[in-house]
Amino acid sequence: MVMTNRAPIRAVLPMIMLALILIVAAGIGITGCARQKPQSPEELARASAVDLRKALQDTIKDAGRLQQILAIADRTSADVETGASDLAKLLQEQDRLNGDYNASREEFRQLGDRIQVLRKEHRSRFISDRNALAQLATDEEWKKIASRELTVF
Repeated sequence: MVMTNRAPIRAVLPMIMLALILIVAAGIGITGCARQKPQSPEELARASAVDLRKALQDTIKDAGRLQQILAIADRTSADVETGASDLAKLLQEQDRLNGDYNASREEFRQLGDRIQVLRKEHRSRFISDRNALAQLATDEEWKKIASRELTVF
């Protein structure tokens, strides 16, 4: 008799949804571009980073603040790319466990815990970076950046 445990899937679902949202948002951000559409989540993250840098350079006119803001944006973009790669590895591990009839509940729980830790770490850094951007930008600049951010990330 094969017993199924849906609790690990429920634990993974928020991270999967976040990754899908990031991938879809990145895809929307580059739709209509003449260049070839990237294939992997990491390539989508890189393409979004390029678009974000351009939007920041077009919006922020003060060179000193622009350099600080670009450094934060680069850090955020690298974190998104790393997060996509880390999530892909964890989802491969989940696929492996799902295919293993002898996988224990504890293995699923540990994987779910690792996914939650990853999600919380990335979310915390993303929010911290976003707040730092907001503090460096003027109100007018922030309105432009925030509206552009929705299409990039």
